[in-house]
Amino acid sequence: GPVLVTKKLLIDGGGKAVIDGGGKGTVFTLEASGATLRGLVFTGSGDSHSSDDTCLNVRGHQNRIEDNRFEDCLFGVDLKQSNENVVRRNHLRSLPLPLGLRGDAIRLWYSMKNLVEENEVVDARDVVVWYSNGNVIRKNVGRRGRYSLHFMYAQHNVVEDNQFYDSSVGIYVMYTDGVEIRRNLISHSLGATGMGIGFKEASDSVLEGNHVVYCAIGISSDLSPYEPDSTITIKDNRIAYNGVGISFIGDKEGTLVEGNVF
Repeated sequence: GPVLVTKKLLIDGGGKAVIDGGGKGTVFTLEASGATLRGLVFTGSGDSHSSDDTCLNVRGHQNRIEDNRFEDCLFGVDLKQSNENVVRRNHLRSLPLPLGLRGDAIRLWYSMKNLVEENEVVDARDVVVWYSNGNVIRKNVGRRGRYSLHFMYAQHNVVEDNQFYDSSVGIYVMYTDGVEIRRNLISHSLGATGMGIGFKEASDSVLEGNHVVYCAIGISSDLSPYEPDSTITIKDNRIAYNGVGISFIGDKEGTLVEGNVF
């Protein structure tokens, strides 16, 4: 590397091809739509946050990123203004740096209707969905991160059947409306800021059928629901062995809590 692809291609490494950036800059940039990258190992980005040194930049639509390994890169997969892509069954790990200095494993920025599923994220910083609407994040596994999943200014996303372990925060929903969070397992989000699931000035969201266990705070609601006449529904969850089950910060009406097991 580095590699730049600007046309619709299928590149299949069969699990053996390695694309190495040599420790500088971004390893691979995909500026095309309808392409497939499969069975590749991406490694060796730079370590600069100012230039967002990344294993894979996606700058197109309807691409498929499947069955790849992303190792020893600052950022993993970065989608900017990229819609209807599939990011599936990839393994992602950041550079061996202190937690706050690692990069994000997967980042969606102004990117709509993407599917992120069955990926494994270990020892990275965050998975972020910012200014991005209508995405589905399901059946992923995250370990030893900071935010396993962080939404900000993102509308109508679906989060289901994920497993997040040993992060500072499991799922954080910030300035965001219409998120559906169902059947996820969040375990051991500990430390001074540890929480399983957090809402910050969020509205019209549903939290149903999740298991939130062994966290400092199970569920935190900070000035949520934020918009007038909106709701936050916390229903049929198991909230167990946390320091605090549910913490409400701020006197806001509109939260429905029912059918949960504490």
